[in-house]
Amino acid sequence: MADSDHSTTMPPVTNGTTANALNRLPDADPAILLLRDWSRAHYVSQVLCRFQQRLERRLLNAQGSVSMDRQVDYSIACQAEVEATTAALKLQDSLPHIRARSLLGIVAKLEIIAGADRDIDDPTDFPWPHIASVLDDLKRMTGNLPSKRLERSVVHADSRRYNAVAAELVGLERQAVDHRLGRGSALGIEAVEKEAQL
Repeated sequence: MADSDHSTTMPPVTNGTTANALNRLPDADPAILLLRDWSRAHYVSQVLCRFQQRLERRLLNAQGSVSMDRQVDYSIACQAEVEATTAALKLQDSLPHIRARSLLGIVAKLEIIAGADRDIDDPTDFPWPHIASVLDDLKRMTGNLPSKRLERSVVHADSRRYNAVAAELVGLERQAVDHRLGRGSALGIEAVEKEAQL
């Protein structure tokens, strides 16, 4: 009897895990690509949140001597954080519409769910510990997804992009308020963007 098709290569398996994480990472798996994008947006939103909190602390410490520039900087920082968080949430919301093509894709989807649980009030309530347990079990069987720390230049580029969007929105809001009050705009969009880049 003729042998069946032997052209399909099976991944090497040792004790239930594949031999090399990079060789088995299915880059075409949309769930893994989603995890990479979500992790980046989520991290940048956390960086921008900390920056906004530092500016807020400075405003509170300055008490009555807060300049208009500092208020604008703070408004831009708040809006930049909102923009980055919104980007992460949009990616997170697309999760149910993405089909994993591998067990590692399922791990990636659960990583997003477990990562998002850090933002809820009580991550010790059902079902969060249970989801984390399933994720741990899957990781023991499949191995972890290779993690890559974001380069500082990538974080800075994303932060600048969100700041530019925020500066434009803050500038437009100011112009609208000034227009309603019958005043000329004290700060144009270009000035706000320049402030955001400094």
